[in-house]
Amino acid sequence: MMMGGFGGMGSWGLFGGLFGWVLTVGLLVGLVFLGAWLWRRFGTAAEGNGLWAHPPATRPPSALDILQARYARGELTREEFQMMLQDLA
Repeated sequence: MMMGGFGGMGSWGLFGGLFGWVLTVGLLVGLVFLGAWLWRRFGTAAEGNGLWAHPPATRPPSALDILQARYARGELTREEFQMMLQDLA
């Protein structure tokens, strides 16, 4: 005894089977795109305090920053610091 009258495929027949495959493939493709979007949004290029955010880019120290750090560490005397500071100005 056959169910549905279409060879056991249900009332949609062959169209129902194809529709099921198209729907399944569409959902999988959608999940891949959603994952890629989430990865781009929160993963590699995020700014701020996101879960996987990279720290903000910092600028390299200027010559004045380096000079002040060397003076603060005691590598330079006051006279050397002032002479180098005049050279930079």
